Amino acid sequence: MKETQVIDFVVPWVDDTDPVWRKKRAEHLGITELEGNSEVRYRDWDNLRYWFRGVDKYAPWVRNIYFVTDNQKPEWLNTDHPKLKWIKHTDFIPEEYLPTFSCQGIEWNLHRIPGISDNFVFFNDDVFMINKTKPEDFFVNNQPCDLPRLAVLYPIGFFNHILFNNTELINRHFSLKECIRKNPKKWIKSQPLSGLVKLAIYGNRDHLSYNMTPHIQLSYSKKTYDALWKAEYDIIHATCLSKVRTKEVVTSYCIRDWQILSGEFYPKKPIGKCFHTSTMSHSNEAIEYLRKQKGKIICLNDTEDETDFELHKQMIIKEFEKLFPNKSSFEL
Repeated sequence: MKETQVIDFVVPWVDDTDPVWRKKRAEHLGITELEGNSEVRYRDWDNLRYWFRGVDKYAPWVRNIYFVTDNQKPEWLNTDHPKLKWIKHTDFIPEEYLPTFSCQGIEWNLHRIPGISDNFVFFNDDVFMINKTKPEDFFVNNQPCDLPRLAVLYPIGFFNHILFNNTELINRHFSLKECIRKNPKKWIKSQPLSGLVKLAIYGNRDHLSYNMTPHIQLSYSKKTYDALWKAEYDIIHATCLSKVRTKEVVTSYCIRDWQILSGEFYPKKPIGKCFHTSTMSHSNEAIEYLRKQKGKIICLNDTEDETDFELHKQMIIKEFEKLFPNKSSFEL
């Protein structure tokens, strides 16, 4: 593997049943902070082993997997695996930000993980590999594979407030039309017709309205982390100091936006698709996508309107067992 294509994977995980973690979280989670931090954000779908089976089978080329937890691990995990790096929050997150119960406090500091590659792929634990991949699915010519997705953001709901914060940050540093003018081929290449239409509508404006981030894996470069921390230290620092997610923070999606607006990306269509588990009772699309391996990546996203958790959990595990019936080398 070429040096420029040395790629690591990062996946964070939390055991929401751990009494030590629950006690620590309860001490820091005030009643005014419950919005956006409900139990749904931490509950376990008991499918992490299939994440490792997918990587073992479909990404044998990956150098290391950084498994990030708050000193937790599933009992079945083989932490002696040569590719597995079990990373605790205390190993890389500055002490002043700990403990943290916000994914942003974790994600904004991933570049600090000792030994992590300059280019790495970030997975949430609900994003699974379900078909053969290659390094060029994630990075080409040392640049993250991605595609701009211009859209309009509406001020509805808790998370959209945070996305507004992200967009305001990005607009302090970039002119959208100038970014497109500098790299027109990158912005146009691989765009579907709908994307080209949105470029025509929004692309001649100075300010970005919104760059929609797909809820699948994300390719990141450490140099982008360094650039953002240098340019926007105060807001990122404040975000990391927050023990839980609030409306005042900015998310690590800014890293992706910065890479795109600065032209540091390689245009390529997404290799996966996101599904919300709450719709599974009404549509079999997610199960069919998984069963027929229609893409290389699938996200099975939990939401607060999920009303059939146990039913959908068993449906998903059943399909994963069909796809990955055997243990991976990461399992004891």
